[in-house]
Amino acid sequence: MARRKRTSSQQMVHHQLRDSFTIPRLLLSGVSIFLVELVQFLGETVVQELLVGVVTAIGDHIWKPFLMVTFDSLLHPLLIFLLKILGGIRDLVEPIVDIVARLCSHLAVLLRAIRLVEINLQVDRRTDLRDVGTG
Repeated sequence: MARRKRTSSQQMVHHQLRDSFTIPRLLLSGVSIFLVELVQFLGETVVQELLVGVVTAIGDHIWKPFLMVTFDSLLHPLLIFLLKILGGIRDLVEPIVDIVARLCSHLAVLLRAIRLVEINLQVDRRTDLRDVGTG
């Protein structure tokens, strides 16, 4: 029975202490909520504005000029050089392509004369209609 009184008295002391700390607990909760809202406000307004401003300034004053200088001094001349080289190769190969085309044309005329191969450059509509009708 003495134990029960001791535990019940301990429980009463704990309950009284818990009740006595409710006001500081409420004050601490209010302060912590205020701090959380203050950090959220500062993060959304001040830090975000600063970050956007810094990123914009870096882009305008460092990144864009760097890319422009890189393109103007490196890429543009390289691309112009490749254009000139490929245009020259095209001009060199064009006569060879013409010679091969004429040779193939003469070879096609020869094969057509022998009638081993028949080359139709224009589509014969009558043959196409006849093929469709029989199918």
